[in-house]
Amino acid sequence: MAYELRNLNILLVEDNFTMRTLLRDVLTAFGVKSIVSVSDGGRAWNELRHFQADLAIVDWNMRPVSGLQFVRRVRTGKDSPNQFLPVIMLTAYSERRRVMLGRDAGVTEFLVKPVTPKRLYDRIAAIIESNRGFIRSKTYFGPDRRRSDKGIPGQDRRNQSSLTVVDFERFRTESS
Repeated sequence: MAYELRNLNILLVEDNFTMRTLLRDVLTAFGVKSIVSVSDGGRAWNELRHFQADLAIVDWNMRPVSGLQFVRRVRTGKDSPNQFLPVIMLTAYSERRRVMLGRDAGVTEFLVKPVTPKRLYDRIAAIIESNRGFIRSKTYFGPDRRRSDKGIPGQDRRNQSSLTVVDFERFRTESS
């Protein structure tokens, strides 16, 4: 399914200038017109305070503020401008331990380098299509970590009152 992405506001956070330029060019080719790109999580936080991002694409490994630190602040910071911001974590690390760390910080989707335009588009489309609610508990705030409605064995510990569904309907406009 093809989506019209021209109305997306994307915050691109990548410390490598060449990769940042490449990703910006790919997003522009997708039709995205509003892209703010910065080189680390600290700068991203400052931009997020006045740029109404619909989506953030964030590299994991940056200094002085990493992508993981940025995501944690977005999700749990008392002064967060948008705790519900969908985040695609861009990383060269695909080890299960790292994926779990990112998931537990509130990352919405993962994209492992090297990036292809198709895989980037697929992650953006997954965010538009998924409609995963956000969970708030004593130890976690972020997208529902369950990716299917098949249920789980044993007791469902999730309190339905803790589930907040974010409506991404405005991104679901299919292109003709």
